[in-house]
Amino acid sequence: MAAFKPPGQCPACGEWVPRAAAACGDCGACAKSGWKANADTYDGLDLPDEDFDYDDFIQREFGGSSKGSKFGLSKETFWRIVAAVVLAVMILGYLLSAK
Repeated sequence: MAAFKPPGQCPACGEWVPRAAAACGDCGACAKSGWKANADTYDGLDLPDEDFDYDDFIQREFGGSSKGSKFGLSKETFWRIVAAVVLAVMILGYLLSAK
């Protein structure tokens, strides 16, 4: 069986494919996925439409409320409290070690 030789320029994304490569290094097209000469141009991006509502997607995907913990605090408030406690412990540790 003859060794497979890629087409030079990938028909899927247009990037140059080296002669010894078994697949396109940019988009991954190969002999198994098809080196279609009439493949549609692939821009390499899989971005959502402009009217995509990210907040709605997160709500549908993960559900629940924006509350970060079972104590009724938002995530931002929770992490601010954690940061304040860590800072207080560091200052206390510094003051006790300075004596």
